Amino acid sequence: MFSVPLELPEFKVIKQEMHSTHYTVHVERKEKETRCPQCGFFTSFVHDRRTRKVRDLCILNKPLYLLVCVKRYKCENCQEIFTETYESIMSRQHYTNRFRLFLYEQVLGTTIQDVSRKHGIAYSTVERIFYTVAQEKVDLHEEYLEKMQDKQDMALSLDEVSVRKGHKYETVLLDANLGAVMGMGQNRDYESTLKLLNQKR
Repeated sequence: MFSVPLELPEFKVIKQEMHSTHYTVHVERKEKETRCPQCGFFTSFVHDRRTRKVRDLCILNKPLYLLVCVKRYKCENCQEIFTETYESIMSRQHYTNRFRLFLYEQVLGTTIQDVSRKHGIAYSTVERIFYTVAQEKVDLHEEYLEKMQDKQDMALSLDEVSVRKGHKYETVLLDANLGAVMGMGQNRDYESTLKLLNQKR
């Protein structure tokens, strides 16, 4: 019997289908109630249902699509109508979070065009996903650095890096304790260094 190991614990599998070119899995959220984003009350009153097609990681070299039963709830306290949210799929997205991360990692090893052709996804879509995930990673890294800096003193270090084949240098400000780049200046002169330090006060 055909069975796809979905490994997305928030979803209940309703039906699975095997096609010549891809796999389809019908799913819905396991939880029967959710919290209203407006007033915070829990509700289980379903206003309506819609189906969203979501691309997931390939199975046996074939694309896997989730047909997600998306519920809109009506809050019985404040009457707000809202759509349920998921851990594994961002709002209004047609790709799972793990598939977005997979595409990002694929681009790191090749090009956006190669990934676009290989997976049959528009170049602009792969490009948007790549830069969106990259920014998310930057935001998480900055949040981590801020938390770590709150817990310990910074040990600032200055260095210089060569750009344009050694014809130009930039100043690099580092946190020596974390081994993290805190900023870069366009030149390696006194004014550039002072400006860089003032930005990090």
